[in-house]
Amino acid sequence: MNPTPLARLRHLGPALLTALAACHGDPAIDDTDLHADTDGPRYATEFTVVTVDGAATAATQLAVQACAGLSNRTLGGSIYVSRGADDEAWLDTLGVTASRTIDAAAFLAECGAAFPTCVRYDYAAQQRLLPAVLSAAAANGAVPLDVGMDVPCGEVVFDATTELRDATPHDATKLVADRWLDQTTGLAMLNPGYDQSGANNTNPAIVRDMAPALVDLVFTRRLFVTFLVNGCVAGDPERDLMQSIVDRGAWTNPIEVYGYNNSWNVAGGYLYEAQTRCLESRNMGAIASETYHLSFLSTRRAPITDPSELVHTEPEALTYDPATTYVAFVIGDGDNIAYLQSTRAAWLRERLDACAADPASCAPLTWSISPHIARLAPDLLAWYFTTSHETGKDTFILPPSGHLYAYPTSLSPEAQDGFIAATEADARLLGTTGVVHWDWLDSWQDAQTTFLPKYAKKDGAVRGLFAVNVPYLIEPFPSWPADKFYEVLEGADGGSVVLFRQREWRGVDGTGSAQEAPFRLTPASMEAEIAGYPPGTVTWVYMTSDGGLNLQNSFMALTKLLPERVRLVSTDTAAALALEAAAR
Repeated sequence: MNPTPLARLRHLGPALLTALAACHGDPAIDDTDLHADTDGPRYATEFTVVTVDGAATAATQLAVQACAGLSNRTLGGSIYVSRGADDEAWLDTLGVTASRTIDAAAFLAECGAAFPTCVRYDYAAQQRLLPAVLSAAAANGAVPLDVGMDVPCGEVVFDATTELRDATPHDATKLVADRWLDQTTGLAMLNPGYDQSGANNTNPAIVRDMAPALVDLVFTRRLFVTFLVNGCVAGDPERDLMQSIVDRGAWTNPIEVYGYNNSWNVAGGYLYEAQTRCLESRNMGAIASETYHLSFLSTRRAPITDPSELVHTEPEALTYDPATTYVAFVIGDGDNIAYLQSTRAAWLRERLDACAADPASCAPLTWSISPHIARLAPDLLAWYFTTSHETGKDTFILPPSGHLYAYPTSLSPEAQDGFIAATEADARLLGTTGVVHWDWLDSWQDAQTTFLPKYAKKDGAVRGLFAVNVPYLIEPFPSWPADKFYEVLEGADGGSVVLFRQREWRGVDGTGSAQEAPFRLTPASMEAEIAGYPPGTVTWVYMTSDGGLNLQNSFMALTKLLPERVRLVSTDTAAALALEAAAR
């Protein structure tokens, strides 16, 4: 294995050590600090903001993110890359101020001195091979430099322009895996710029530049990056290669796949986005993380591992009333860390303003949130909990499908056990008893009878399972009568868990096909539906923004219309009430 960046720095001269100190914006760093052995992570006391113009070349942006990742790998939380006002606003939200700000050109010059090895490639000619190029560079702690870039490089540790000349993505991935797979810590999938429309899934055209999102974390964590468009297609050599990589990788089980697999768009859904059904091993799930700043956020402080570090809002203490209708509303897509950094944060701020303006209409609301930000962005997780606690009505639920975006019933038996254990640990950390559960359209019966009862333990952390079918709008439980909203599942030791029927709300314009229209109801139509539920009903609604729904035009409008006998509750309370009702 190559030496770690810190170990490698011990062989550099005083001039490069000084350059690294400048790169980190920490004049207190000296030769003694960098040569000292450490037993754990090192955190910067100051950090530098690097500004990069969105119009900069893709190669420049990739190099900047790679350098940020290498810097934060060496000294945690030392470099923050800003691409505009939104990025600067997050620094204000988190209450941190940089010691200095430099532009991309100056940063790359300093980075080239601090990290003097590089991987050479030709962006224009080798864009399809960028995942392999990034893997080679991350594994070697080297900077990926396009042949046209004027950035210092003391030693070329891998020259893709010669070693990968005329290579296919398959061959480039195999070569890099054979050399450096055992030096990586996990797997990521990043699209180098392929067409995502589904016009030609087997051989899509390159139609855009590669986005630099997540590249910083790739370099901090030494992730192996791949994007083989036919890597999940049975009989294709790319799938055989993917299986060999997964088999050889000394990673978690199930394997946590960073980024996003947006290949094979069929009828508006990506067949393999959850990763689970990609390979025969059935041991992968996704961490939707194609976003920015995770290198900085994950290294500037220790992860959150103790529930007491979070400010929890206790769920409502209610006794079931058969004359009342109970409904829990969930803000969806919280598995996507990019959403947590953007729209969902904006919605939470809107929610606080609305509750402050009219406390009487501030009804309970549950937010789905990725458990992985406890380690990838612990400050972000703490902000969500502290901020939501201001209303006293906002709680959290694990997003689809618990620990990973996966189709858990399709996982191998060994991966299922690991998945459930990890999900239970996540639930205890976040202080929730609920999980939004996604499965593939043909596996719901097995989910109901075989997989989901595994959560039904007397001492289990999970009490409510809230079903959503993906990627298509198909009823998971077609045999259930219309007035059946949940079923109680019994476990081997006599424990119980509640499985709730699917109900989604994606838009509010009241339009769409016969299949789509029920998911795009106006607030008035949604009110009429809920008011028509039989008294004593306990149910839920999952809200996503892919049909134009936002917090103001849906939930906030609906709460003013609901009749008095309808009570909105958190998902934790909904699960408890359903169990109480079923026991009567």
